[in-house]
Amino acid sequence: MIEFTKKVITDHIDRIRGVGDVCMYYVHGSTSGMLIDTGYGVGDLRGFIEKTYQHPYEVVITHGHADHANGIAQWNSVWMNLTDRDLYYERAGIELRKQMLRKKYSDIDTWDDAMFQPVYQGEFKNLEEGKQFDLGNVHVEMIHAPGHTQGMMIPLVEEDRIALFGDACGVFTFLFRPECSTVDVYRKTLLKLKSYEGKYDRILRQHGTCESPKSLVDENLEVAEE
Repeated sequence: MIEFTKKVITDHIDRIRGVGDVCMYYVHGSTSGMLIDTGYGVGDLRGFIEKTYQHPYEVVITHGHADHANGIAQWNSVWMNLTDRDLYYERAGIELRKQMLRKKYSDIDTWDDAMFQPVYQGEFKNLEEGKQFDLGNVHVEMIHAPGHTQGMMIPLVEEDRIALFGDACGVFTFLFRPECSTVDVYRKTLLKLKSYEGKYDRILRQHGTCESPKSLVDENLEVAEE
């Protein structure tokens, strides 16, 4: 049985962990919530969320990579920038997910395929620049941040002054895959993120330490310009 855990980050944000090296986040207000990403799609994430939180909620996918989007088959509709829709389907296969998890779980090939969520059959609602979610005393704004993927999105939790950068900007942001932008486009994204610096004090990510200092954007910008 796959276990999920939560860690309280702020009064409104919890970090959710399941299988693999990636985390998810749940943002909760007074009237509704938001699940940000669904991981590798192993186990009953929906059951965990609905046992843990009582309000209605939306499911938001930051980008279409296999380690962030593959739990979505448990829902009928999710939010994702449609630029990444084809990318999701390209990387939704169970064998690919097993390959990605093999380094951490040496027995992955013995895991029953029934443990993995199937390919999504539901509706993608387009997650666009500037989209606002009102969760009741908590507001989340979406920032389009192409680079790691063309449809990469960053949720900004306004009351907590936290930007969930995810894979959009990190200590090791991939720009070498076909779905990535050019370095020049990524540089423009970083300049855009600098324009939001007055709205956040903390950066959360979804790999490694899962948090970075605000100097992260300047450090990535320096590398991009070089």
